Amino acid sequence: MLYELRDHPDDLPICCATLAEARKRARQRRERFGIDILIYEIDPFEGEKLLEVIS
Repeated sequence: MLYELRDHPDDLPICCATLAEARKRARQRRERFGIDILIYEIDPFEGEKLLEVIS
């Protein structure tokens, strides 16, 4: 399973190998830019699913 960070649903994703890495990078982006960060779970069989919004 892969995880992606996005600032907006239509943005280009930032790929992460684990959920822990995605959460860490999302918190860092949130602190740096002051915007909500979306974390998506990417499943090759079921597609993408929004997991969390870091705000």
